[in-house]
Amino acid sequence: MISLSEGIAVDAAHSTKNRKTEFRGVDLKTGKILFYQDLGNQTINIGEFLAIVEAVKYIIDHDYQPKIIFSDSITAISWFKNKRTASGKRNPKLMKAEIYLRAIAYWIDEIEIVHWNNSKWGEIPADFGNK
Repeated sequence: MISLSEGIAVDAAHSTKNRKTEFRGVDLKTGKILFYQDLGNQTINIGEFLAIVEAVKYIIDHDYQPKIIFSDSITAISWFKNKRTASGKRNPKLMKAEIYLRAIAYWIDEIEIVHWNNSKWGEIPADFGNK
């Protein structure tokens, strides 16, 4: 059984009013924000996908344990598993993320991606609370 108290939770938020998409990753054990990025005006799916990729980088760069990432975005998880987005938007960050995932595919297989079930477990701890 998967523990909901260990791993990295990621989430993204998009404000159409402010034309701003941002994401962050939170350590479930400590509640500490491990990374944050403002992407400018993108889509929520792009933000969710890039958050997962950033969590992968964090796990590899810091030898983070356990190698588990939680995301509440089924679309972003699917893009991650395919190592390719289905976004019509082409931008340098997306292209770099796709190349990165293909380049380190061997190490990615060790990382578990889990869909965070908001209806069962409540909001993901990385949530921005903008709803």
